[in-house]
Amino acid sequence: MGRQIIKQPNGRYCIFSSIVDNVTHYNMEPKDIIKEWVKDEAEAVAKRVNLVIERLSSGEKPYSQFTKSFDEMINLIMEIHGDKEADNVSKMIDPQNE
Repeated sequence: MGRQIIKQPNGRYCIFSSIVDNVTHYNMEPKDIIKEWVKDEAEAVAKRVNLVIERLSSGEKPYSQFTKSFDEMINLIMEIHGDKEADNVSKMIDPQNE
């Protein structure tokens, strides 16, 4: 489970970690918990994004067989949405294609 919000006798909240089997944060208000957890999630998202970018930069396929190249993406947009939309997307991404 990781962590739990537990109501303290004083009406505030603490965070209990099942990883360390102890309290990691005391006397928190809901806004404090949200701020802390949003920070944690932002760090986790940043790690995931950086890993994908690293893999793409080194020529790997971070999405396995579902990894698309730019041209494959444009071709799929063209197939599904037509030439005009594929052209619009290309121009938004690379204005030199005008």
